[in-house]
Amino acid sequence: MQEIFEILTLLVLFQLFFVSFFLFYSRKGSRLSNYLLAFFFLSLGAGLLDYYFLISGYFESKTQYALFLNSLVILHAPLLLLYTQSLTNKNFRLKWIHLLHTLPFFIALLLLYIFYYNQSPEMQQRVLEDVSEGKDLSTIMISVFGFVYELSYLLAIRIIIKNYRETIVQQFSNLDKINLNWLTFFVNVFIIAMLASTLANILRHSQLIRLDQGAIVFGLVGLLFFISSVLLKGLHQNEIFLGAQGKSTGTENNTEESKSLLHKLNQHLTQNKPYLEAELTLNDLAAQLNVSPRQLSILINAELGKSFFDLINSYRIEEAKRRFRESTDSKLTVLEVMYAVGFNSKSSFNTAFKKYTGNTPTAYKSQFS
Repeated sequence: MQEIFEILTLLVLFQLFFVSFFLFYSRKGSRLSNYLLAFFFLSLGAGLLDYYFLISGYFESKTQYALFLNSLVILHAPLLLLYTQSLTNKNFRLKWIHLLHTLPFFIALLLLYIFYYNQSPEMQQRVLEDVSEGKDLSTIMISVFGFVYELSYLLAIRIIIKNYRETIVQQFSNLDKINLNWLTFFVNVFIIAMLASTLANILRHSQLIRLDQGAIVFGLVGLLFFISSVLLKGLHQNEIFLGAQGKSTGTENNTEESKSLLHKLNQHLTQNKPYLEAELTLNDLAAQLNVSPRQLSILINAELGKSFFDLINSYRIEEAKRRFRESTDSKLTVLEVMYAVGFNSKSSFNTAFKKYTGNTPTAYKSQFS
């Protein structure tokens, strides 16, 4: 079991430091976002490296160097929060007030100094043995506190993502490149990982060695899966995350202005078909109509009872239906129609088409073949 633990630990450490190195030197996306995510992975790697040194016996003769790296783990939840804010707000900048997130870290360092670094080497060795074997009850207390601390950050991140999704449907006609589904997955996996870590500490305190080692290996496998998923799902999206503007607020236009603008909107959408442009945004459409984005957003929400995203997709689906009905080309494919009407994802096209027609594109097309 010890050999498996060492192999998995080294593999996970390699992945963590590789991803961090990649992000530090990546020219894609926001440099601030890349740095925040890189430091997030480094904080995880630091904690795992500290535990690896502890289990492997490296700190037996160097007790004065133990536990510091592990304390850096406290920073990974705030770093993930700041990273999420940098993705969802294009105007996000680091400010002095963000240093408040480091307060728990410095409190932990102060406690380490008082109860560990300020002690004799013999006492330090005893503390490390208790931590390594799980005999120290404070380990469980710290683990439970850490779980609550990190969970509060992760819940805040989920709220930010939820609000972001509600905002972008008011501004973008295509969400395939700006959704945060992978980040939601990121957060959910982390919650599971924290539960596994808390369970491992409880098992260590129970002195059930087999269960203890099994929990540690399980946690490492989960972390390995997590990092691999990030590599596959997340990193390639960094350059296409777009910051969202705030939701439109204010009073509606007066009735006459609303009717006039609504007529102008419908006429423009019907005659000029701007929705065929896959990357059409609220700002683009507002510029075409010579009105402010705020005014157009209020009109769509209040008069039509729709989001910008739903409005544009409804026109795209009607156009797709027309093309299926009127096409004389027997070789016309669903993908050709999908791209022609402004979609760039088959799954999004299928979902929207079924929402508005009750059928899949293929089933609808077959009626006219």
